[in-house]
Amino acid sequence: MSRDELIEGVIMIGIIIGFWPVAFLGWFPDFYKYVYYGISGVLVILIFIRRLARIRAGLKYSRKMRDLQEEAQSGGRPMPFTPPDESDEKSP
Repeated sequence: MSRDELIEGVIMIGIIIGFWPVAFLGWFPDFYKYVYYGISGVLVILIFIRRLARIRAGLKYSRKMRDLQEEAQSGGRPMPFTPPDESDEKSP
């Protein structure tokens, strides 16, 4: 698990814990509602975009490996195995 994924997990747990006063105490004043919904909504969308970018990078790498395997099986050059670069995993 990368540092980014760990931070995203901590943020998601924080958002879930932030709903605790609402779910168990019924405490939900307006200032808390607007600030909490705004911040948690933005954070969830940012996490979604970052994860989507990582999935796309993984799919791109998988397609590249599949193409290299097909080329190697058809008598082309031998297939080199190189793990994906850290720069490929960075999200926008």
